[in-house]
Formats: sequence, structure tokens, C-alpha cells
Amino acid sequence: MNRVRRPPRTAFAAVSAALLVLATVPAAAIASQGIDLGDPSVLSQRGQRLALALPYGSAPGERVSVTRFEVVSVRAPDGWSAPDPAGFSFAKPERRNLVYLRSSETVDAPELSVTVRVAEQPDSLQTFTILLPPARASAPERIDPAAMRASIRGAGADRAARRAAAPNRRSAR
Repeated sequence: MNRVRRPPRTAFAAVSAALLVLATVPAAAIASQGIDLGDPSVLSQRGQRLALALPYGSAPGERVSVTRFEVVSVRAPDGWSAPDPAGFSFAKPERRNLVYLRSSETVDAPELSVTVRVAEQPDSLQTFTILLPPARASAPERIDPAAMRASIRGAGADRAARRAAAPNRRSAR
């Protein structure tokens, strides 16, 4: 009968520990290098709350674990108001290196200067100049169906009254 020899448990434990250490090295290296913030995409327009999509990471396809972002400051040109940096909310899709930022206040300024950082990295400040597109024409107000029916009935009664008051054109010839 052939017996299979197994390596001692201590060797298995040593290999497992080495693999665990190797698995944590890339995360530590990323944290020490810093996380790059990409160019934001503007998802809103003037007259709405500021909405931005901000990519982050050091290389395309790289998985980066970031827990928090901060908007440090927001500046607007003279004569315009800027939203409060403390009033921003953040949302991150689970499997993408992207964060959505949204202000709690509407913005009318044509341009903003937004400074953002990764909260775990105080030296990661980046400032972006954001150009906001002008507000598009708003959608027509929703009309109450009951008011619309009453308006149509009223218009029909007005037409009937005008017909009755108009002279008969055939008899006038």
C-alpha cells in the first residue's frame, strides 16, 4: 500500500503566512504612493445642484480601495456664490474607481474651482476648474387633467356661441 506523504503543517502555515504578506504589499504600496484623481465630468447644469463624476486610481483597471473623499473648498468668480464644501454628498459604485459628488445647494455660477482630496491622504489635494453648461429650457409645467377638460368644455361652448352670433354667409350672397 502506497502512502502519500504530506508536508508538515508548519510548512503549510509558513507558505500561507508568506502569501498573506504578499497579498497585502500592493495595498500598502498604493497607499504610500497616493491615489490620482482624474478629470471630473460635469453631470449637471446651472440652476441645479452641482453633480460631478470623479475617476480615481493610479493605472487603468487597477482596483483601489478608498473609503472617503472630502471637498475642501469651492470658489466661484466674483459676484457669484459657491456651494458650501461641507454640504457635498458622495456615492461610489462598487466595482468602479469612480466617485459621484453632489452639492446640497443649487449653482448658478458659470464656473467653479473645486478642491478635493482623499480623506486618508492629506497630501492628495487636487483643484479642478469646472465649467457649468447653461440651463436648458425647462419642461412645460404639468397640466391638471381636470383643469384641461374644463378648459376644453369652455372652449367648445365659446365656439358654439360665436357660431350662433355670426351671420349666415350663404344667405348674404
